Amino acid sequence: MERSAAREIRPALRRSIRGPDEAGFNLYIVDASPARGSRKKVVILGGGFAGTTVAKALDKKFDVTVVDRQNHMTQMLGNLRAIADKTYAPLTLIPYDKLLQDGVVVQAEITAISETQVTISTTPSGKSRALPFDFLVVATGANWAFPGKPSSPDALEALGELEECGNDVAKSTSVAIIGGGAVGLELACEIKFHHPQKKVTLIHSGPQLVAPGLSDKFHTKLADKLQRLGVEVLLNERVQMPAELSGRRYYAGPRIAVRTESGKEVGADLVFRCTGKTAARSHLGFFESLGCLDQAGRIRVNEHLQVQGFSNIFAIGDCCNTPEQKL
Repeated sequence: MERSAAREIRPALRRSIRGPDEAGFNLYIVDASPARGSRKKVVILGGGFAGTTVAKALDKKFDVTVVDRQNHMTQMLGNLRAIADKTYAPLTLIPYDKLLQDGVVVQAEITAISETQVTISTTPSGKSRALPFDFLVVATGANWAFPGKPSSPDALEALGELEECGNDVAKSTSVAIIGGGAVGLELACEIKFHHPQKKVTLIHSGPQLVAPGLSDKFHTKLADKLQRLGVEVLLNERVQMPAELSGRRYYAGPRIAVRTESGKEVGADLVFRCTGKTAARSHLGFFESLGCLDQAGRIRVNEHLQVQGFSNIFAIGDCCNTPEQKL
């Protein structure tokens, strides 16, 4: 990543932080309104698209606290373009400095949830804090494969991860992408569009890309666009995961063979594993103990997005089981 990219995002992060406070928690706040203390408390877990949308809508009427492990919002599909086009990266990592006018964003890990409060902790101090609530909104999203979601919760470090990956993309000649869901598909297209000279192969274990249930018209148009773009697609091919990917976000190095169970082989010097998107459930033990998770690990909700058995706890986005396409 160009140094100017880091310089662009750093001032916004410094403007937004008011902390750390006495317990070591980073607080991202503009000017908290004195009226917050007299309002009903809403705690929102997750500062992604769903969580921030709700937070902004409730900011003027409730005492809103958003909790996220990151110090920025991640535009995950945008990160896939960022590794192919380095100038795009500063647009994908969005500081929280202008999110709320009255509320506060706390950078912390969620350690426990109960019927009345959320317990959070900060690293590296490990100090914890209880956040009581009148209403809780769980918007913790899903686990996305890299580079859709960098591993670091710090924006500048995340920029560094994208920079390193972008350099590896630039140096490669043949790219293999395992998994044809939303992340794998977008990644294949971004790399091929910005680097048309590279061979890009998308390998998917199912009969259709992205997700089952989409229309035939969608898949026909998608296949046509991929063909015109020059992305090679292998369907119904389950990959024998290369040992070189073990413990890595992706593989970059000497050319290796990516083999499928049917015996097909794809040579590549850059390999991404874009499989296994699941609801983020590491902190959902409370709901699991009450039988509120479905087989996919998503929170069961009613038509009002209220969690099964609760009137004041809601779940939205990728972490809940609403009958919609979860990309």
